Amino acid sequence: SEARLIIATSKSSSFSSPDSVQVVSQQCSKNQTSETVEHLSVEQSSSNPAQSTFIAAPNTAYYIIYETVEDCGSGVVTIEAPVQYSCSRPYNVSVELEESTVVKDIDTCKQANSNDGLAFDTSLSSRDFVILLESSSVERRIVVSSKSTSSGSDSVQVISQQCSTNQTTDTVDYLSVGGGFNDPAQNTFIAAANTSYYIIYETDGECGSGKVTIEASTPPLQYSCSSPYAVSLEIGDTDFVQEIDTCGQANSNDGVVPGTDLGGPGFVIFLK
Repeated sequence: SEARLIIATSKSSSFSSPDSVQVVSQQCSKNQTSETVEHLSVEQSSSNPAQSTFIAAPNTAYYIIYETVEDCGSGVVTIEAPVQYSCSRPYNVSVELEESTVVKDIDTCKQANSNDGLAFDTSLSSRDFVILLESSSVERRIVVSSKSTSSGSDSVQVISQQCSTNQTTDTVDYLSVGGGFNDPAQNTFIAAANTSYYIIYETDGECGSGKVTIEASTPPLQYSCSSPYAVSLEIGDTDFVQEIDTCGQANSNDGVVPGTDLGGPGFVIFLK
């Protein structure tokens, strides 16, 4: 009654180790052609079995045919229909103040590409795992870290109030890329009250495994143009405004200045 992602894996178990051949088709006959066969895969080695991944249309049956190259033989066929955490059906998490959660054992190879876009230096065309951070009645300072657990693949983390195959730089709030196996992608932001956010995990290029950590804490006081940090200084005085962390502030002072980007968050001091 609904579309399914299907992963069919065929592996030879014959003593003579003939390579397995896997055919996926909506028909089964002696007159198969390249037009009637939807997927054909051949086992390359014992560690590289024949495998087909496809979207099975609703109310549609499929034949999965196992055979071996030349000689007959024994084998094993595994068919999976993994749960899809997508834009339309995300993995929901609730994280309140001073709480944290870890979404681990993510495998994007068992997901589809539900969040995509073109106007990015980093491609969003890989398969993705979509998390929905549920809203809270209060503001929260959120730290999200996405770490690849696949050797040689970089994590890509997208944070947005929308999730679709038509993302643009205007609809994505944050995009971060990790530097490898032990270097996570990370973003810190203030989550507005009564607002939910999509946190989308994928890897740069091929699919892979990973984990996402989400932490929530009380946001720091906001020192902005409308509510600055006031300093009174007379002649001969010195004042130190210490432990400033702009990651917990908003961008209240912006503009176009040649050679300088004012697009980041700022801490505003008002000298009386």
